[in-house]
Amino acid sequence: MNKRIFVLFLAVILFTMAGCGKTSSAPKSAQEVLDKAEAAMKDLKSVHSSIVYDESIVTSDPVKRTTKNVQIQSNVELNPLKVSEEVLYKIPKQGRQQLHIFQQQDQMVIKVDEEPWRKLTEAQRNGSFGVFVPYAAPVVDFTLLKPFIETAEMEKVDYGYALHFSLSPAEYRQLVKNVSINSNDAERLIHTHTGFPVIDRMDIELRVNEKTFFVTGLKLSAQVTSYFERDYIRYKQKMDAKYSYFNAVDPIKLPADAAELVK
Repeated sequence: MNKRIFVLFLAVILFTMAGCGKTSSAPKSAQEVLDKAEAAMKDLKSVHSSIVYDESIVTSDPVKRTTKNVQIQSNVELNPLKVSEEVLYKIPKQGRQQLHIFQQQDQMVIKVDEEPWRKLTEAQRNGSFGVFVPYAAPVVDFTLLKPFIETAEMEKVDYGYALHFSLSPAEYRQLVKNVSINSNDAERLIHTHTGFPVIDRMDIELRVNEKTFFVTGLKLSAQVTSYFERDYIRYKQKMDAKYSYFNAVDPIKLPADAAELVK
């Protein structure tokens, strides 16, 4: 065989084998993507997250509307756990607050605007953010999505995969029960969020990098009305979480006065 033809033939064989290998290793289902992502995130050492959360609640009795906007920038080191969060918290007619939160292992402290540092519990932190934010900040919590993976749809997107979850009324009830553990008043949360729910929209999207399987984004968009006989509570919630700087976050250093509280 001519040497040039042989080299070309060999190159074609190697290219074909490489292509077959890539295809066989690609995930074939939403469950496989979620499993690979969960395994990859266990190896994560540090990450930056950027989260925007908007919430609007309208009640019929009394007639009332409340809204809030939470913007979070956080760095996290996972072993041992150390978190630095900068939070902008805005409520119309109540103004805005700048929150600085540090966590070291199970100890957490907060500084609100120019006030002194003080200790903070996990329940207090989660209660001020909203029911879904604790599952996204500072890193994604897969327990939010696992119960609904069987009906999730997988889509190939730039740089990875997107898993799409659209919840039914029964699945929404289950979701509320699952997230209630982060509430200061779980029974009240379950009651006010369920009732007889009419779901106009309840979509969740998880984005995963195709090479590392690190989670790069989590989006949630919900519009649900819960009816209680003649009364109702209407919720509109939107969350957009992005993750970056995987294993490349600068070492987290607590301010001296904050560090004194978490010894």
